[in-house]
Amino acid sequence: MAFSFDYLDELDQLLLAQGDDCMLLTQLDGFLTGIIVSPDQIVPTQWLKTIWAGDDDEGVPTFADAGGMQHFIDLVMHRYHEILASLARPGTFEPVLEIDTRTDETLWEMWIEGFGQAMDLSPAGWLRVLADNDAGCRAAIEGIRTLRAFADGTQKLTRAEEDRWDTEAPGLIPIWVEMLHQWRLENDPHRPSSGKRQKIGRNDPCPCGSGRKYKKCCGLN
Repeated sequence: MAFSFDYLDELDQLLLAQGDDCMLLTQLDGFLTGIIVSPDQIVPTQWLKTIWAGDDDEGVPTFADAGGMQHFIDLVMHRYHEILASLARPGTFEPVLEIDTRTDETLWEMWIEGFGQAMDLSPAGWLRVLADNDAGCRAAIEGIRTLRAFADGTQKLTRAEEDRWDTEAPGLIPIWVEMLHQWRLENDPHRPSSGKRQKIGRNDPCPCGSGRKYKKCCGLN
């Protein structure tokens, strides 16, 4: 099924029409991305209901008919495959993030919340990444965890740390996602083996977002 370039606007409106329990567009985008790069495969029957379940896990879809719900699912899956296709072309993945029109600030919090919800569906897989010797991927997960804890208020940061993350998070998120996606490809037992990805240079900026060179940060481990 073909969709126009503004299909995300339609999807946004359909999500809003579902009520308070349903995810918003940027949250859904983070969620779908987390599903795709998850170390463990998560099939649609496992994750679709999470879109409208809400915090109490009791939200249900309220479409007028089966056709309306199928169209909604088609739009969701179109975005899913669009993300997947962009990850197959390194450097082209772009998360759907909102912009605060008053300050021109990029808002990443809802996207991170969605990604975190995807991680919660298969925590064992992410523990495998943390147990691996890939310092970059470990730093990516720790960075995502930090942003999530900051966004939901469970971790307090200094004003300087808040400002730094607000500035750097939009640029780091695509890097982290591509690294985690590549880790999944290289460690998927159902995928033929392929060449390893290019390693982070010792003098490159560390992917954890510390601002230091890799060799003086996560590269020390």
